[in-house]
Amino acid sequence: MDQSADKDLAPPSSDTYKFQGPTRIAIRTRTDDQPRYVDTSSSVWVWYDGGIAMKVDWSSLNLHLEFIEISKAFMAYALEKYAPVTAFKASGVFNRLAESDIALKFPWAKQEVIKTINSWRKFRESLIFFRTLYRWAVDRGIAGFDRETYLSIKEIKADHVDPYSRIFLSQSGLELDEEIHLLKQIDRDIAGDDWESFQVNIMLHLGFELAPRAIQFHSLDITDFEVIETPERDKYYTLWLPMAKKVGQRRPERRPRKITVRLGEKIEQHISILKRRFDYACEALFVSSTGKRLTVIGIGNRLKQELREAGIARPNQVSMLLRHHLGQGLADQGTPADMIAELLGHNSTVAARAYVTATPNIARIKEKALGKSPTYQRIMRSLLTGEIVQRRDTISEREVRGVVNMQYIGDIGACALPIHTHCPYNPVYACYTCKKFHPFADGHHEQVKIALQQEAQRFIDVAEQAGELSQNRPLSQHQATILAVTATIERCRQSIGGVESD
Repeated sequence: MDQSADKDLAPPSSDTYKFQGPTRIAIRTRTDDQPRYVDTSSSVWVWYDGGIAMKVDWSSLNLHLEFIEISKAFMAYALEKYAPVTAFKASGVFNRLAESDIALKFPWAKQEVIKTINSWRKFRESLIFFRTLYRWAVDRGIAGFDRETYLSIKEIKADHVDPYSRIFLSQSGLELDEEIHLLKQIDRDIAGDDWESFQVNIMLHLGFELAPRAIQFHSLDITDFEVIETPERDKYYTLWLPMAKKVGQRRPERRPRKITVRLGEKIEQHISILKRRFDYACEALFVSSTGKRLTVIGIGNRLKQELREAGIARPNQVSMLLRHHLGQGLADQGTPADMIAELLGHNSTVAARAYVTATPNIARIKEKALGKSPTYQRIMRSLLTGEIVQRRDTISEREVRGVVNMQYIGDIGACALPIHTHCPYNPVYACYTCKKFHPFADGHHEQVKIALQQEAQRFIDVAEQAGELSQNRPLSQHQATILAVTATIERCRQSIGGVESD
């Protein structure tokens, strides 16, 4: 808030505080087709974000009348300073206070405030925003608020839960068989006259490629789509994606993101349909049947239905599931944490480091899908090792031996190179992606996999101690080897069971 606005919100000379702020407050709008101002002369303040109405009904709050006037001034400050949804979260502290023992008391005694706020430890948002409100009032010299009480409130800590702990502890993207189903859903044919299904298919395709948040889907305009055609008639497509969580910006920054030709062609066709159907009056890229911009709830419901039709049953995850999948996929390929953060539009690399840390677990997750996809197994058989052999049919000079994670490992297979020929690659590590390697049907492949997983974890531990988790290329290489070992284990099981095929 600027200094002139602060003067407007300063308390009057009378003993009782009275809100004297502006009658209209400009808010941070994401799109041009939603209200830009909040009417503060009304008993109900209403604003919008993501197509959803947010409001504070002052007349319904069971609070001391003078504190309500102070609360209005704080909300005016919050609406100008924060994003609309953050301001709405801040307003939740008033509901919490209305249910407390100090609701109808003001000014508050220090011990009464401390006792009340101490009981909020499990309500992290309420605790944070009350602390913010109290500091705001102290800084403006509002009667009833003092710095000594604020310092005591500041010492009260919430029962903190790391918001990224779920990512660190478990891999939360799509499993291999789910990704196959998702791609089939994206590539399916849609009847030409079913434009709404075609639109949802585009949203799913975009979610797979760029993984926007629901609010980013909502904020996209037709003008955010850019087509460049070369003299050779080749086309390249760019989407200027609005950033959802950039601190301190009144309007969302848009960053260019390249998309595939297939997705670009779909969007190009979609825009042509929208202009014909709604007589060029539409600005939003994704709209309802009446031509209105889709709300974040409408977007979430449509994507959820698409995932259900694809056989992916994750009732509480929609766009975030696709975001986790993209982030984890980038980390598995060795992408540095700062680049993952940039691609996903994060303010920091904390979440990206969580994906990087989770990379050793991906083999355990993906191996569950092996054996379910015959196509995948045929590919693995053709790209990885040679044929499965029996230990008794192999001379000892051809056996492969080596060290993985400081452990001696033998009895895993034989090398087809001439005896005493020096292999230019590291034994065991390179064998499971080499056609010259012939795994033993009853070899110690599980021991290799466990050793590789332990060594990958050691890489993570060292990188964390050095404060540089982006040095994860060895993790990516280990990941590929772990998957190859897993595929070999499955092949050996099939071979023993007599079902190995060409």
